[in-house]
Amino acid sequence: MRLSYLATLALSTLIANANIAEIVEGMPYVEVEADGKTYKIERVQKEDSYLTNTFALTSRPSPPFFIEPFTVSDGVETYGELEVLDFISKKKGLFIDARLANWFAKSAIPSAVNIPFKLFLSETPEREKVLKDLGGEYAKSGDWDFTHAKTILLYCNGAWCGQSPTAINALIDLGYPKSKMKYYRGGMQSWQLLGLTTIIPKETK
Repeated sequence: MRLSYLATLALSTLIANANIAEIVEGMPYVEVEADGKTYKIERVQKEDSYLTNTFALTSRPSPPFFIEPFTVSDGVETYGELEVLDFISKKKGLFIDARLANWFAKSAIPSAVNIPFKLFLSETPEREKVLKDLGGEYAKSGDWDFTHAKTILLYCNGAWCGQSPTAINALIDLGYPKSKMKYYRGGMQSWQLLGLTTIIPKETK
């Protein structure tokens, strides 16, 4: 009788601690290291959870909020959530939140750095510094050499948001290799619709 009670208690504890929503079968969470911290990305563990923030909106005025094509440009790979998790957990490159700083300050995907899309649109000392940080070299001819460009993955607010596509197209115009750029089209809205972890960044980059 005592053994049966203990077995029932153990089973109840196991069920209570089990993830009701895994990322994929056998993967309850993914750990990501950034800024000296470890973040555990998992799905919200409440069956009745739903969005109540701005990303619950289904319709936004256009312009500027048109639905973006699935592919930004031939040669730039489009990612879904599993590819994003693989990219950031294995540190395959730089994960860029291309939204304006006010959006980033509200919430972001763990390990993302904020480089607002507008920075890439005009020639400024800030853009030059960022392009050099991304592996670019400024030639005397006035062109950029991206032979040693880093692999980057960009995202913004969602499939209706043009901030990361604008950044990608601006980088293409500067000569950044398409093969070195990835696009997470779903962005913050799809990420949160799946109940995945977000953070409030301490500061913008």
